[in-house]
This record gives sequence, structure tokens and C-alpha cells, in this order.
Amino acid sequence: MASTTSSKQDQKHTAESFGHEAKEKAGQFASDAKDKAGQFAQDAKDKAGSFVQDAKEKAGNVMDKAKEVAGNVADKASSMAQGARKTAENLGDRAEGAMHTAGSGLKSGGEFIRENAPQGGMLGNAASYAADTLDSTGRYLEQHGLGELGGDVTNMIRRNPIPALLCAAALGFLLARASRS
Repeated sequence: MASTTSSKQDQKHTAESFGHEAKEKAGQFASDAKDKAGQFAQDAKDKAGSFVQDAKEKAGNVMDKAKEVAGNVADKASSMAQGARKTAENLGDRAEGAMHTAGSGLKSGGEFIRENAPQGGMLGNAASYAADTLDSTGRYLEQHGLGELGGDVTNMIRRNPIPALLCAAALGFLLARASRS
């Protein structure tokens, strides 16, 4: 019986030793797992931080490029607007010059008619009226700008819509006939 007790004690001792060893190994395994999990978490945190930093840099680069492109577009639009304004001003100046030239030409035409047309009779009166009309129209064109001319024409059409419509139709008819020839 002593050997059974000794065997039981040996078994108990072996079991305790095995339990103690298992407990130590489990503790070591838990500690290793904890260390590995901590290292994994730190690596993940580092990688996430690096990813966030890279994303911020790339977003910053994209924003810088977008700002640069927007600035270039704005500069080009401004440049084009300035060019269009200058062109419009040049065209306006040329149109004003053409009006003054046309006014001078009409006045010269009025003087030519006065000098060369008969002085008396019905033909003389018609020539005098035509010369006066050319002269006053020439003075008007020399003294007034395009804006004033447009306003005056608009007011005349508003006051006399039927005659203005008839004149426009006649002008259209004449232009159509001239384009066929």
C-alpha cells in the first residue's frame, strides 16, 4: 500500500508540477501574446499614422495644384476680358471715327449739291432741301456719339412705328434685290 500511496503522491506531485509548468507556460504565452498584440497595435498605429500623413500630404498637393489651376484660369479669364474690353474700345473708337467721317462726307455732299444744283424752281427747291438735310445730318453725326444715335433712333421708332416698319420692309426688299444681282 505504501507503493500505491507513493505512486499517488508521485502522480499528485507530477500533476502539480505539470499544472505549475502549464500555468507558467500559459502565463508566458499570455505575456508573449500581450507583447505581440501590443507590438501589432503599435505597428498598426504607426502604419495608420503614416497613411494619414501621406494622405494629408497628397491632399495638400492636390489642393495646391487645384489652387494653381484656379489661379491660372482666373488669370487667363481676366486677360481675355481685358483683351475683349480693349477690342471693344477700339471698335467703339473706330465706329465714332467712322461716324465723324460719314458726317463730314454728308456735309460735303450737301455743299456739292448747293454749288452744282439749279438755284431756282422746283428742282432748285428740292436740291436745296436735300442739301440742307445732308448738312444737318452730317452735323448731327459729327457732334453726337453712337449711344445718342441709337437712343434717338429708338425714340423715333417708338413715336412712329408704322413708318419705321415700312422703311425696314423697303430696306429689306432693296437688300434682297441687290443680293440677287
